[in-house]
Amino acid sequence: HPSSAMVHRLNVRHTLWAVLVLPAADAAPNWHGCLDPKASSLPYCDTSLGTEARLDDLMGRLNLAEKLQQITPDPTLAGTCTTLTTGKKDIGLPPWLWLVETNTGVDAACWAEGHCVTNFVGPAGMGASFNRTSWRLKGTVLANEMRALTNIGASRFARDDKNPVCLTGYGPNINIARDPRFGRNSELPGEDPFLSGTYAYEMVSGMQERDAKGYPKMAAYLKHFTAYSTETHRGHDTYNISTYDFFDTYLPQYELAFKAQPTGVMCSYNAENGHPSCANDWLLNKQLRSWKPDAHVTTDCGAVGN
Repeated sequence: HPSSAMVHRLNVRHTLWAVLVLPAADAAPNWHGCLDPKASSLPYCDTSLGTEARLDDLMGRLNLAEKLQQITPDPTLAGTCTTLTTGKKDIGLPPWLWLVETNTGVDAACWAEGHCVTNFVGPAGMGASFNRTSWRLKGTVLANEMRALTNIGASRFARDDKNPVCLTGYGPNINIARDPRFGRNSELPGEDPFLSGTYAYEMVSGMQERDAKGYPKMAAYLKHFTAYSTETHRGHDTYNISTYDFFDTYLPQYELAFKAQPTGVMCSYNAENGHPSCANDWLLNKQLRSWKPDAHVTTDCGAVGN
């Protein structure tokens, strides 16, 4: 299993990969890197080089503190849920907004009057259809709209340039509905791990479809990993979960969904058996990264500080 240093390096490289590799339109889309004159002359912006060589060059231009700034929300730019990184101006590296919700639709403001994203019926309704084709098509619509919104310069919360839409989408949410008092049941496809995992597999397959040049249309992240649904005292709760319950209820939907190779997961606020999800070696390395060794993990808003 990867060391903590290797995992940190993978997380930084995943974030920077999104700026360097996810494709551009003819006009500059949101967050596209290598447009600044300072950057265009550097090897990390040389498209004749391979992705790994470009990332190696870029990583070599960042000290430890600057690497951390590329995977941490900058509170001087926005709150911890808006997730704007700092970038590095002297090498032309732009900031990056990495969290856009993609559970029921792309969470973005209408581009113009009457020109808004598609909002699908709630996940419970989608799940109740038992229709794999519709789940995959939902993912395709989300990917097409997210790419389009990025290319035309759309923003998340209002028609401004303050929080531009990116290509990293968080959803589907495949936590398990186990109690009607849970606060997030309306976000979930159901109470059965096989149903939820199949729903996510199809949706992610649509979301990460390749375009004509072979690039994924977007990067999909599953949430909230794992055993999360209650809102009361979130971030300060721990649940005693048996090995049986982990493998019967709280892990199989994610394992099934990872057959579609989503980019990664959002780790949940809560802890399992006293170990926070976002610092749980057994959960993140021995389980998650057994399904995808380079799975990229980002926290829920501010969860590192819980």
